[in-house]
Amino acid sequence: MLISQSSLVTGKMLSQSDSINIDLNLPPVSEQELIERALENSRRMRNLNTNATIAGYERQSSGKWPNPELRIADISSRYLTEEFDELQTGIRLRFPTLGEPAEEKQAANVDYWESKVEEIRYRQELIARIRQECAAVAMHDQLAELATKNVAIEAERIKIVEDMFQIGRRSVIYQTKAKMTYAEAISNHARAVQNQLQARRKLAERTDMDIRASVITAELPDIRLELNQLLEIAYKNRPEVGLVDQQIELANYRKRLERMKAIPWFSFIEFQYHIDNRAYHSDWSELRLGVDLPIFNWNRGNIKAVNLAVKKKENQYYAIREAIGEEVSSAYAIYQDRLADWNTFNQEATNVINEAQQVIEQAHLHQIIMPDEVLEMERIVIDTHEILAEKRYELAVAVIDLCYAMGLENYTVFNQ
Repeated sequence: MLISQSSLVTGKMLSQSDSINIDLNLPPVSEQELIERALENSRRMRNLNTNATIAGYERQSSGKWPNPELRIADISSRYLTEEFDELQTGIRLRFPTLGEPAEEKQAANVDYWESKVEEIRYRQELIARIRQECAAVAMHDQLAELATKNVAIEAERIKIVEDMFQIGRRSVIYQTKAKMTYAEAISNHARAVQNQLQARRKLAERTDMDIRASVITAELPDIRLELNQLLEIAYKNRPEVGLVDQQIELANYRKRLERMKAIPWFSFIEFQYHIDNRAYHSDWSELRLGVDLPIFNWNRGNIKAVNLAVKKKENQYYAIREAIGEEVSSAYAIYQDRLADWNTFNQEATNVINEAQQVIEQAHLHQIIMPDEVLEMERIVIDTHEILAEKRYELAVAVIDLCYAMGLENYTVFNQ
């Protein structure tokens, strides 16, 4: 047994053979509104956004020089019992290694980009998922409606065949076949309603929409761009490309940092002032400097390692572009196949439906064919509409997958 949102309120169980009655009094919800609700309700989305915010704050504090150190020496408890005679104060500033602040800043920038890439891709994935679920709801709503009409047609067929059997115009074979077809229609209707309930419940769980509300899906774009144009858009919108750019820059910073370690450089600078009240002594000050001398370690191993790291990141840049290209090309090929299938079948289906409608109208006017055969023509129309609904859903999924592969959250780029 399945339970709808309305049955939870009324306490009535909803069986698999019951259909959802779309409440037209409820305000319809658009696909974009459902996307915004899903993004707002997603705990993982909030968690990833928090991670990116934390990484952003950490980036702000990175790449800074260390704070100076206040130094005080020659303090004795004798100053409390006897008299003050000597005190040494100073301030020391440690120098970072040449190139270290810039490298640290870029490392924090890479961490921030990694958090943003994860956040952006999950956001795009969630948007694509909601769009697919909206398309699924639209398809299953239509299939459930068609299944209901089909049950009514098959029920009427039984009555007509029984009447024709009584007057000897149909044999018992037709009567048995009509009953079997009706049973199949009942089964298909139950399955269609179950799929409708599951699709609407799945969407409602993510968006808190009323399960009885009508859903307005977005119009599918007419994609006329060539594959090379789609690839250029993908390279600009996929955040992984920007992340690899930042990683290459970090590798270059580390390369410079390791090379500069072979250069003598200050380790600290310290200014001291001595206060001396002893007889025949005077106050004095001094300046101290520390210098790191690369005498024993020329850092050659690390230099070779970072040189290879730079080449590795450059190869990774082309590898990620190649992977994106393959993903977009595959999604585009599937879209082209689904589009061709939809265009071809839609044209043929329209002709079949029109011809069937004409035959049905002529049959009602002139009774040129048997009444049960008229119902068979109506069944053909319903079957054709079912196939159209399924093929449109497949086309919608192909469009959505292509947009996800390109890193797009909407269809604006195709309407320009």
